[in-house]
Amino acid sequence: MRRGARRWVILLGLAFVVALALALLILALFRPSERPADTSGGLALASLPAGLAEGVTARQVYPPAAEVAQSWQPDGQLAIVTAHWRPRQGRWSAAVAWMFQFYSPATRRLAVVVVDGGRARLLRETLSPYPLRTFSTDDWQLDSLAALGAWWNAGGGTFVSLYSEVDLTAQLRVLDGDGEGERLAWAVTGIIGDQVKRLVVDGTTGEQIQD
Repeated sequence: MRRGARRWVILLGLAFVVALALALLILALFRPSERPADTSGGLALASLPAGLAEGVTARQVYPPAAEVAQSWQPDGQLAIVTAHWRPRQGRWSAAVAWMFQFYSPATRRLAVVVVDGGRARLLRETLSPYPLRTFSTDDWQLDSLAALGAWWNAGGGTFVSLYSEVDLTAQLRVLDGDGEGERLAWAVTGIIGDQVKRLVVDGTTGEQIQD
């Protein structure tokens, strides 16, 4: 092969390699990114108002509450978790205070720990008139955000659209299982006047128990 023809073959080969590299680069830049792993338990949380969706969850603020409880009584066990929201002029605030109630079997005393603004404090402690059912964090698999999302998608969103100033409460505790034994559950309740929208969701599996 003559020298000139060989030079053209080399140049064409280089041009092909460069074009292929550019094509692969363009595909990499404009390919849709992969979706992050779904941690919502299959619930469509995107429909929640920003204030509810962006607020801290019960699991996120539980560790400092547990530290306060251990300082109070080493055998303190988690019994009830509660939070309350109310929209103002149709807007939900992301600021929420979580209340954790701990029960000490040894002393039969109850402690209420509040976590607000990232800080945990012992609000009060008192003698309990009766033993409280407690639960472990191993059983507590469904966080508050998923419970709120379940309530919203099960008619709570429609309820709020009809009644703008709804008092919304989420509470996690051990309930009687109607002959099936005790079960840990979230009860999410919206109330305005005599209008009530309630949903109970299993705190371990996410199963809807009743509405």
